[in-house]
Amino acid sequence: MLTGMKTSAENISIRRARAADANLISVLGAVTFYEAYFEQDEPPDLANYIAESFAPEKIRAELDAPTAEFFIIFRDGKAVGYAKLRMGEPHASVAGEKAVELQRIYLIERVFGTGAGEKLLNFCCREARRKGFETIWLGVWEENLRAQKFYAKHGFRQVGTLTFPYGNTYGVNLVLQRDLRR
Repeated sequence: MLTGMKTSAENISIRRARAADANLISVLGAVTFYEAYFEQDEPPDLANYIAESFAPEKIRAELDAPTAEFFIIFRDGKAVGYAKLRMGEPHASVAGEKAVELQRIYLIERVFGTGAGEKLLNFCCREARRKGFETIWLGVWEENLRAQKFYAKHGFRQVGTLTFPYGNTYGVNLVLQRDLRR
């Protein structure tokens, strides 16, 4: 059984999401995505993307898919973020063997700078390694310098780019990867 990890100083725990968590992930997804992009995106595009991508029934279907795993991070017993690992074909620019995508990793802004993001990222990397993956990759918006700096600090390097369409908006994401064998 996956119980996550706990530290007494910060009372952080992480656990695998269950089907009953679909509504919680839906809310976390909507809130964290809105917080991340509301300043630069057009409100209708952002609202439509959130409504489509984080609808509880869509999250429920993703939780049931054998190619996805969600994890929820808690601080003092309150959900403050989540991550999603997606198994499948990697982006063409990913060079590593046995690759898994860190398709989503988001925290509410209130916990930025507390170490929660690092704990969640490290947890996902350990889980991927435990499952036999040797490479983890992700896409990060080219203008999200804070996230790029965070990923670089944790061993990710850019290997390509991909277009991220939603609504009438198209963004460019940098494709980053990290070797999990280290």
